[in-house]
Order: sequence, then structure tokens, then C-alpha cells
Amino acid sequence: MDYVSIFLDEKRLSSSKGTIRQYDQVLRSFVKYTGKPPEAVARQDVIRYLNHLMFERNLSKATGSNVLSVLKSFYRFMVENGNVESNPTRGISSIRLDKKAPVYLTIQEMRDLIDTAVDRRDQIIVRMLYATGVRISELLNIRKRDIDFERRTIKVFGKGAKERIVLISDEMAEELAQYCEQERLGNEGRLFDLTPRTVQRDIKVLARRAGITKNVTPHKLRHSFATHMLQNGGNVVAIQKLLGHASLNTTQIYTHYNVDDLKEMYGRTHPLGH
Repeated sequence: MDYVSIFLDEKRLSSSKGTIRQYDQVLRSFVKYTGKPPEAVARQDVIRYLNHLMFERNLSKATGSNVLSVLKSFYRFMVENGNVESNPTRGISSIRLDKKAPVYLTIQEMRDLIDTAVDRRDQIIVRMLYATGVRISELLNIRKRDIDFERRTIKVFGKGAKERIVLISDEMAEELAQYCEQERLGNEGRLFDLTPRTVQRDIKVLARRAGITKNVTPHKLRHSFATHMLQNGGNVVAIQKLLGHASLNTTQIYTHYNVDDLKEMYGRTHPLGH
């Protein structure tokens, strides 16, 4: 019985054509490599195939991780439908991907981006994303009632509806107060009646006008917020709280330095660095 085709038929109900093509390619390649029908595959066959991809064909960890994910999904389906007694992918740990240092804008690029935003609303959006480090979804959910103009804080709701406080400067608090008055926002009014896609598009347009060649997104401004604070001596635990990261490990991806930074720090701090 062609279990792969049966699996793909069920997945077509909830997956895109591109995803189905990926599933088909991964599973057909796996079956061809093992030379066994899927129901006869053992755990060692899966491990051997992953090692083949990553160490003989030198494919990336990301590719290996995607392949394992497809195989796990397929064999869960096989178990649920009684086609195999045991799942050969069970107990095989997910492949740990190398964390890449996030792309961020330089301080000068941020200034250029802000200066290019002539429209007042666009400038406030760019400045808020950079000044607070909020996610785009968090920004678009901010209502006037969430802003404490006296204490210079904003209450935002992050992943899992977790509430946290972010900070704004005196200047930004005054600017937001004027903006709310100009837009005649009541306490329940959202600051920006926009979709994430619209904000993403507008920021890309501003970046092109500013002559920035990087792929600038709202999330890159969040990266820039964290990176610039750390580079200027910010406490990583405090920045974790401002970003709303559950784990400090997530925040630590921002502690990247270039070689010149490391040389300067080494020469300044190590007794034998001079």
C-alpha cells in the first residue's frame, strides 16, 4: 500500500501546494534511500538517513531539521491509523539550529530612517518601534488607555497575552499626547488603525528612500533597540524584561560583537591586552 500517497491526500486538506511538494519529495527520497517500505523502517534507518544528509551530502542543519519534522509528522499519521505499531522517529531529538546574530540597523541608519519619515504617523511608528522594542503586533494593539503619560510608560500585551511595561522618553510622551489629541482618540481608541502588512510595507518604502540597503522590517527595529542598548552598556536582564523574553537565552543572541569591538574591549580590560 502506498502510505505516502494516503498521507499526502490527507495533508492536502490543510496544507499548501508548496508544503505538499516538500512532503512528497522528502518522503520519496527517504523511502528510496532506505530501500524499505515505510512500515518496515526502524529508528536506526531514520538516524542513518539524517546523518547521510548532513555529514555525507553536507546539507544544512535547517534542512535536516525540516526533514526530521516531515518524518515525525508522517509516522505520527502512521501510528494514528494503525499502520505501524511503534513510531521509529520517537525519541529522536530535534536538530539544534545555530542561532544567527540578528540583523540590525546602525544608529546612523536609524536616524536616517526616522528623518525620512515625513508623515507624522509614520515617524511616530518608526520611533516607537525603535524606542520601545515592541513587536509589530504589540504596537498595533496599544490603546490610549495603555499609556501612562506621567510615568512615561506604556502597557503592552505580548505573546500569550502576557502583560509588560515598556518605557518612553519625555519627548515621546509629549508627542504621543499631541498625536492622541489630534486624532481625537478616546481611552479605548487604538493608536494606529493599520494592519501589520501595511506597516511592513511602509517601513520598507522609507528604508529605500533613506538609502538603506538592508531588508528593513519592524522586527529589525526591535533588534536594533536591543543591540544598541547592549552596545551602550545596558544590562542584559533588564533588556530581557523590556523585550518580554521568557528566557534570558533568547535575549543573549543580541550580545554579538564585531572583531574591532572585541579588540577594543580586550585591549581596555585584559592585563595582557596592551
